[in-house]
Amino acid sequence: MSAAALALAAALLVAPCSIRRRVRSLIPARPGHARVPAAAGGAIIAAAVAAVAAVAAVALPGAAVVAIGLLAATLFTRRRSARHRQQGRDEAAELQCALDVLVGELRIGAHPVAAIEAAASESDGRVARALRGVAARAVLGADVVAGLRAEARRSRVPAHWDRLAVCWELAQTHGLAIASLMQAARCDLVERERFRGRVEAGLAGARATAAVLAGLPALGVLMGCAIGAEPLGFLMSPGPGGWFLLVGTLLICAGLLWSDRITARVLA
Repeated sequence: MSAAALALAAALLVAPCSIRRRVRSLIPARPGHARVPAAAGGAIIAAAVAAVAAVAAVALPGAAVVAIGLLAATLFTRRRSARHRQQGRDEAAELQCALDVLVGELRIGAHPVAAIEAAASESDGRVARALRGVAARAVLGADVVAGLRAEARRSRVPAHWDRLAVCWELAQTHGLAIASLMQAARCDLVERERFRGRVEAGLAGARATAAVLAGLPALGVLMGCAIGAEPLGFLMSPGPGGWFLLVGTLLICAGLLWSDRITARVLA
């Protein structure tokens, strides 16, 4: 069972979760078979993880349980960071579409608040909710700039919302055409996202290398088992082997998190 657990951990380290998610999204649901809701799926996963943790706590020594916990926490943190990056990309794409509608409405002479409401009605997800909130604040007499900056504090891409607020404030302060400034903000957003996409594509190799290097110790343990060296017996022992397992897992997790920090600073 210990060898299977180490093999599963190595597979989770190496396999990119985004690819699995994209493949699942491309598979259509069969007629008469509804997809499991996200909340129900999360509850099932949580129950399965709790059951596995209970079994591991009984069957494995303390050092192995702590090592598995560290590895699971690291994988969860990396998965959450990847999900946040994807949410930021999705929000930026939705904001581009909303700005297209907003600029079009402003160019035909629509009132700015009506243009924001039209952009919200043509958008989806968080951008639609944010624009509806900004429009509602404006109808009640609040400042649109303050509403945009408030949405920036809740966004995955706050810089884009801050630039919209700056452009709107410039139009209000100096009497400039809002449509032209919003068009400039949209072009800026498109170019920044295009550059971010190129940078992320260039960093894909570095991320894959970090994941492969992190999985090499597990591969070495499996090779030791194959030649009869019995490394698992040593690592699962209550003596120094458990400490070696714990320190090695800690170094692997620290290396993964540090590599993620380096790549995140490049994208910042």
